[in-house]
Amino acid sequence: MSAINSFNASIELQHIYLEVYSERYCHLRTFLESYYCYQHGLVTKQGKPDWVQIFNVGLRTVAATHIKERKLLVREMMMPLSVIIGHFKALVRDDEATIDNIQAVIDDYLEYVIMTREEYKALTDAGLKEAMPASYYQSLHEDYRCMNARFDVAGITLLRL
Repeated sequence: MSAINSFNASIELQHIYLEVYSERYCHLRTFLESYYCYQHGLVTKQGKPDWVQIFNVGLRTVAATHIKERKLLVREMMMPLSVIIGHFKALVRDDEATIDNIQAVIDDYLEYVIMTREEYKALTDAGLKEAMPASYYQSLHEDYRCMNARFDVAGITLLRL
Protein backbone atom coordinates (compact mmCIF):
# COMPACT_ATOMS: atom_id res chain seq x y z
CA MET A 1 0.00 0.00 0.00
CA SER A 2 1.33 3.42 -0.89
CA ALA A 3 2.14 5.90 1.87
CA ILE A 4 -0.70 8.22 0.85
CA ASN A 5 -3.23 5.36 0.83
CA SER A 6 -1.98 4.26 4.25
CA PHE A 7 -2.34 7.83 5.53
CA ASN A 8 -5.88 8.11 4.11
CA ALA A 9 -6.84 4.70 5.52
CA SER A 10 -5.61 5.89 8.91
CA ILE A 11 -7.80 9.00 8.66
CA GLU A 12 -10.83 6.86 7.76
CA LEU A 13 -10.07 4.56 10.70
CA GLN A 14 -10.02 7.59 12.99
CA HIS A 15 -13.40 8.67 11.58
CA ILE A 16 -14.73 5.19 12.31
CA TYR A 17 -13.31 5.33 15.84
CA LEU A 18 -14.97 8.69 16.52
CA GLU A 19 -18.33 7.49 15.22
CA VAL A 20 -18.17 4.24 17.20
CA TYR A 21 -16.95 5.92 20.37
CA SER A 22 -19.77 8.49 20.07
CA GLU A 23 -22.21 5.65 19.33
CA ARG A 24 -23.24 7.26 16.04
CA TYR A 25 -23.50 4.43 13.55
CA CYS A 26 -25.52 5.94 10.70
CA HIS A 27 -22.53 6.94 8.52
CA LEU A 28 -20.33 3.93 9.17
CA ARG A 29 -20.97 2.27 5.82
CA THR A 30 -19.37 5.22 4.00
CA PHE A 31 -16.34 5.33 6.31
CA LEU A 32 -15.87 1.55 6.19
CA GLU A 33 -16.07 1.52 2.40
CA SER A 34 -13.54 4.35 2.12
CA TYR A 35 -11.24 2.59 4.58
CA TYR A 36 -11.52 -0.64 2.56
CA CYS A 37 -10.74 1.19 -0.69
CA TYR A 38 -7.64 2.87 0.73
CA GLN A 39 -6.46 -0.35 2.37
CA HIS A 40 -6.69 -2.21 -0.95
CA GLY A 41 -5.44 0.60 -3.20
CA LEU A 42 -8.83 1.06 -4.85
CA VAL A 43 -8.50 4.76 -5.63
CA THR A 44 -9.13 7.09 -8.54
CA LYS A 45 -6.34 8.93 -10.34
CA GLN A 46 -7.08 11.81 -7.96
CA GLY A 47 -6.52 9.55 -4.94
CA LYS A 48 -10.17 9.31 -3.86
CA PRO A 49 -11.77 6.01 -2.80
CA ASP A 50 -13.23 4.21 -5.82
CA TRP A 51 -15.95 1.79 -4.73
CA VAL A 52 -16.51 0.66 -8.33
CA GLN A 53 -13.13 -1.09 -8.19
CA ILE A 54 -14.54 -3.35 -5.45
CA PHE A 55 -16.27 -5.17 -8.31
CA ASN A 56 -12.83 -6.16 -9.58
CA VAL A 57 -11.42 -7.46 -6.29
CA GLY A 58 -14.41 -8.71 -4.29
CA LEU A 59 -15.00 -12.38 -3.66
CA ARG A 60 -17.35 -13.62 -6.37
CA THR A 61 -20.15 -16.10 -6.29
CA VAL A 62 -20.05 -19.00 -8.73
CA ALA A 63 -22.97 -17.47 -10.68
CA ALA A 64 -21.20 -14.09 -10.93
CA THR A 65 -17.84 -15.53 -11.99
CA HIS A 66 -18.05 -14.88 -15.71
CA ILE A 67 -20.31 -11.82 -15.71
CA LYS A 68 -18.37 -8.72 -16.70
CA GLU A 69 -21.19 -6.16 -17.00
CA ARG A 70 -21.34 -4.36 -13.66
CA LYS A 71 -25.03 -3.43 -14.07
CA LEU A 72 -25.87 -7.12 -13.69
CA LEU A 73 -23.96 -7.45 -10.40
CA VAL A 74 -24.34 -6.31 -6.81
CA ARG A 75 -21.61 -5.78 -4.21
CA GLU A 76 -22.52 -6.81 -0.70
CA MET A 77 -20.56 -6.96 2.53
CA MET A 78 -19.68 -10.52 3.48
CA MET A 79 -20.76 -9.77 7.04
CA PRO A 80 -23.84 -7.54 7.25
CA LEU A 81 -23.17 -4.02 8.47
CA SER A 82 -25.60 -4.56 11.35
CA VAL A 83 -23.45 -7.44 12.64
CA ILE A 84 -20.24 -5.41 12.34
CA ILE A 85 -21.97 -2.60 14.24
CA GLY A 86 -22.98 -5.17 16.85
CA HIS A 87 -19.29 -5.96 17.37
CA PHE A 88 -18.55 -2.24 17.69
CA LYS A 89 -21.37 -1.84 20.22
CA ALA A 90 -19.90 -4.69 22.28
CA LEU A 91 -16.55 -2.89 22.30
CA VAL A 92 -18.23 0.29 23.54
CA ARG A 93 -20.23 -1.63 26.16
CA ASP A 94 -17.09 -3.34 27.45
CA ASP A 95 -15.12 -0.06 27.37
CA GLU A 96 -12.73 -1.56 24.80
CA ALA A 97 -13.46 0.75 21.85
CA THR A 98 -9.86 1.52 20.93
CA ILE A 99 -8.58 2.17 17.43
CA ASP A 100 -6.69 -1.14 17.51
CA ASN A 101 -9.76 -3.14 18.59
CA ILE A 102 -11.96 -1.41 16.02
CA GLN A 103 -9.39 -2.11 13.32
CA ALA A 104 -9.27 -5.77 14.39
CA VAL A 105 -13.05 -6.05 13.93
CA ILE A 106 -12.80 -4.42 10.51
CA ASP A 107 -9.90 -6.62 9.44
CA ASP A 108 -11.76 -9.74 10.61
CA TYR A 109 -15.16 -8.98 9.09
CA LEU A 110 -14.98 -6.44 6.26
CA GLU A 111 -14.89 -8.20 2.93
CA TYR A 112 -17.07 -7.80 -0.14
CA VAL A 113 -18.96 -10.36 -2.18
CA ILE A 114 -19.91 -9.75 -5.81
CA MET A 115 -23.13 -11.53 -6.78
CA THR A 116 -25.86 -11.50 -9.38
CA ARG A 117 -29.00 -9.47 -8.84
CA GLU A 118 -30.95 -12.74 -8.61
CA GLU A 119 -28.69 -13.95 -5.78
CA TYR A 120 -29.11 -10.62 -4.00
CA LYS A 121 -32.89 -11.05 -4.25
CA ALA A 122 -32.58 -14.57 -2.81
CA LEU A 123 -30.53 -13.20 0.09
CA THR A 124 -33.14 -10.50 0.71
CA ASP A 125 -36.06 -12.94 0.37
CA ALA A 126 -34.40 -15.21 2.95
CA GLY A 127 -34.37 -12.27 5.39
CA LEU A 128 -30.57 -12.21 5.39
CA LYS A 129 -29.82 -8.86 3.76
CA GLU A 130 -28.90 -7.26 7.10
CA ALA A 131 -28.74 -10.29 9.38
CA MET A 132 -26.96 -13.55 9.92
CA PRO A 133 -28.98 -16.75 10.28
CA ALA A 134 -29.67 -17.91 13.84
CA SER A 135 -27.26 -20.82 13.31
CA TYR A 136 -24.36 -18.33 13.10
CA TYR A 137 -24.85 -17.64 16.82
CA GLN A 138 -25.36 -21.25 17.94
CA SER A 139 -22.09 -22.69 19.24
CA LEU A 140 -23.06 -26.30 18.50
CA HIS A 141 -24.08 -25.61 14.90
CA GLU A 142 -21.69 -26.01 11.95
CA ASP A 143 -22.51 -22.42 10.89
CA TYR A 144 -21.27 -21.04 14.22
CA ARG A 145 -19.29 -17.89 13.43
CA CYS A 146 -19.00 -19.00 9.78
CA MET A 147 -18.64 -15.80 7.74
CA ASN A 148 -20.52 -17.11 4.72
CA ALA A 149 -23.40 -18.72 6.67
CA ARG A 150 -26.01 -16.33 5.30
CA PHE A 151 -24.96 -17.08 1.73
CA ASP A 152 -25.06 -20.83 2.39
CA VAL A 153 -28.57 -20.56 3.85
CA ALA A 154 -29.72 -18.55 0.83
CA GLY A 155 -28.24 -21.17 -1.53
CA ILE A 156 -25.47 -18.88 -2.83
CA THR A 157 -22.12 -20.52 -3.51
CA LEU A 158 -18.99 -18.43 -3.10
CA LEU A 159 -16.03 -19.06 -5.36
CA ARG A 160 -12.96 -19.61 -3.19
CA LEU A 161 -9.64 -19.34 -4.96
